[in-house]
Amino acid sequence: MNSLTGPSTMSVGNLATLGQQGWSKSTRRPPARLTTMPPLIPSEIAAAGEREPHVVPRLRRIGAEWLRHSCWMPEERVENVLVVLSELLTNAVLHGKGHSVGYRSWSPQPGLIRFEIDSGTETEEPPRPQMVPPTQESGRGLLLTSKIVEELGGDWGFTSHGATAWCCLPIHDEQPASGRKEL
Repeated sequence: MNSLTGPSTMSVGNLATLGQQGWSKSTRRPPARLTTMPPLIPSEIAAAGEREPHVVPRLRRIGAEWLRHSCWMPEERVENVLVVLSELLTNAVLHGKGHSVGYRSWSPQPGLIRFEIDSGTETEEPPRPQMVPPTQESGRGLLLTSKIVEELGGDWGFTSHGATAWCCLPIHDEQPASGRKEL
């Protein structure tokens, strides 16, 4: 199993077990691609890159693969989470002063994911969402992040020193929201 691509394809020896269980219409993966069930807690991933704009799509692709293939997050949620991930990565690239941007994702408990973006830049006060004039071209990323995370039933913020943005979200809609901030 590769931590970036998720569960490995089933071997011929596992086909008998699959045949006994059968495929239902609610199965998340089509029968044409036989896969193992996702682990209760997906493996952790971490990546880093130079603090340059090209690192945002690269780290976003890594995050997308992890969400889809290790966490088995529903596609509509994946797309929303990727907007949040992109906004926080872009914020780190644009406003960070460190040489690199770090990205780390893991599952602190079954049904939840958490990711962190480390800009390598400590601040006296963590960044906050702000309202900007309609004519201003930028400055809405943290406000957008806040709204999307709220809609997904999660929490997000920055560490007290402001260098690391974090986000904790349920993998599925039905996950409980309690206890995420303490993770």
